[in-house]
Amino acid sequence: MGLGPAARLRWAALCLFGLLAVSQALAAGDEAALVYVNDGDTLTVKFKGKEQLVRLIGVDAPEMHHSKGLERRAKRWQRSQLQEARAGAAARQAVQEVLRPGEKVRLAWGKKRRDRYGRLLAYVYLPGGAMLNEWLISAGYARAFRKFKHRYKSEFLRLEKIARQEKRGLWAQGGP
Repeated sequence: MGLGPAARLRWAALCLFGLLAVSQALAAGDEAALVYVNDGDTLTVKFKGKEQLVRLIGVDAPEMHHSKGLERRAKRWQRSQLQEARAGAAARQAVQEVLRPGEKVRLAWGKKRRDRYGRLLAYVYLPGGAMLNEWLISAGYARAFRKFKHRYKSEFLRLEKIARQEKRGLWAQGGP
């Protein structure tokens, strides 16, 4: 049994409303241009006329440079500092492969716009519409950040579990 004219009209209206909601969500973000990929979870972008650091919300990529953070993470994940730095470099390279300098991205905000270091906190949408934060975790180049609550935390944790089980990205070598 097919839909009657009134039901088809309601269905079409619902579909149109859904498309408008999705496009509004994407349009709600602020546009920026990539300047530089600092590491697997931090970018430098040109935003509102100046270069600013953006920390990807919910993403915990391996460290690249010698620091206390690199020492702590290497110890926590039972690997050498060199292994941690190599994993960090791989995460950075993965971002560089999907996002080139000058490309436009959309920044969607969480509850806070900046962290204690003054970096912008954002969900970053790639030119094709995919969320970079989500992609990094799903592809196995970063873990879901567990310390703070955010809109996509449960989804990011689910994606990390799948990436780990399927040995994607750095999980093939023991994890990001």
